[in-house]
Amino acid sequence: MTLQSLHGQHFLPDRMEPDAAYKLISACVQPRPIAWVSTISPGGVRNLAPFSFFTVASRTPVSVMFSIGERLGTIGGIKDTLANIRATRELVVNIPAAGQADSVAGSSATVDPDVDEFDLADVPTVASRLVRPESVDGALFSLECVLSHEVPVGTDVVIVARVLAVTSRRQLLDEAMHIEETGFLGRLAGPYFTTEMNRVPQMQPGAPR
Repeated sequence: MTLQSLHGQHFLPDRMEPDAAYKLISACVQPRPIAWVSTISPGGVRNLAPFSFFTVASRTPVSVMFSIGERLGTIGGIKDTLANIRATRELVVNIPAAGQADSVAGSSATVDPDVDEFDLADVPTVASRLVRPESVDGALFSLECVLSHEVPVGTDVVIVARVLAVTSRRQLLDEAMHIEETGFLGRLAGPYFTTEMNRVPQMQPGAPR
């Protein structure tokens, strides 16, 4: 439901259709980082899918979290990523580079559980060090993780994953853990990615550098 006023718009998400409410919150929160999550089924089928409801969850232990929605076209259907994480408790959160936009989009297709999305989207892999799922070759970073816990939130499930190892494909960080790289791929509202990351110096007093 949308209420018009002289000063803009006012929305009531609980009175909106789910698709409209999703578009609303996606428009409000952007750009968003992308978790390009690789998992493997107990039977050995590789899975790769992007999730843009994604952020850091904890400093210690280092953890990340992302939200998995219902399987497209179902009510309460479980996506392969969630099924695999529940079964194996292992995953890799890959951070895609700007040049991987087409591959990220290609891996987002809803397909049968026996389809290998790495092959489907023609995404090269490298072996992970500590977990069974493979990492995306060419990703800026690959975060090898184990499931910490999951939290149901409405129609979605939030996965909190503990990071065991971080690998970069290039020398992206200096000794102070500063990064100069600006080639990250982000998600915008609608059918759009962004590759722009303009750095604006802005530091609060006492904030960690």
